[in-house]
Amino acid sequence: MIYLWVRETADWNDEAAFRRQLSPAFAQRVALWDSTFTLPYRAFRSELKKIAELNLSRVRDAVAVPWEEIPEGAWVAPVDDDDWFAPDLARHLGPLAAAEGCLWSASFLEVPIDWGHRLALLRRRLVPATPLKWTCATNNYALPRSATNQPLLASHVAASRWCDARPGRLVSLPQRLSLMNRSLASQTSLHFRKRRFGRATLVARWREYRSLYRSTPTPELAWSEPYVARMAALMDALALR
Repeated sequence: MIYLWVRETADWNDEAAFRRQLSPAFAQRVALWDSTFTLPYRAFRSELKKIAELNLSRVRDAVAVPWEEIPEGAWVAPVDDDDWFAPDLARHLGPLAAAEGCLWSASFLEVPIDWGHRLALLRRRLVPATPLKWTCATNNYALPRSATNQPLLASHVAASRWCDARPGRLVSLPQRLSLMNRSLASQTSLHFRKRRFGRATLVARWREYRSLYRSTPTPELAWSEPYVARMAALMDALALR
């Protein structure tokens, strides 16, 4: 048995609680979203979470529970509330119980946020060995449950720095055992630090995402097809005002 730990996130089902958690900068992007689409931002994020929960429920020999319910020393695979795992994740982690940690190939379902990002994706496509900015992405690593490891599981940035300081000490798996669904609603996609971001930019990105989710996953990510299809249906429900 391995444990899937969903990092703390906003309460998408409580309007007042959700509004209290918004930073002033991101609140402006949420207001832009709500004035652009018929489906409010909070409702869209709630649907993303439901798709992710369905995915987690289908990971064999694994369970998603709060941190307090995870046994000490058990494998913990962290994840945000909108990302996915392969159904056979536990089969690959199970034999590695004595390892200090485990990494596998990171995969992303995304639209480039700007030209710099677009060029970086093209470079990785042409030269697959090009390293990622962060060794640990949102959900492509697992560590044993401990008080020391909790901050690393909570932050992929902290985990990346920790892993980079221990070259060769973590088990590296070649399989693509997870998929980060960087949707239109992610903070990275909405890119709230960018000054020029109005309705036209948001609508253009929405059209790119509709096309993205209509594409067929690569063979090594075929397990994600049911969730990509659900994302396509959700994007179709996201109509313009």
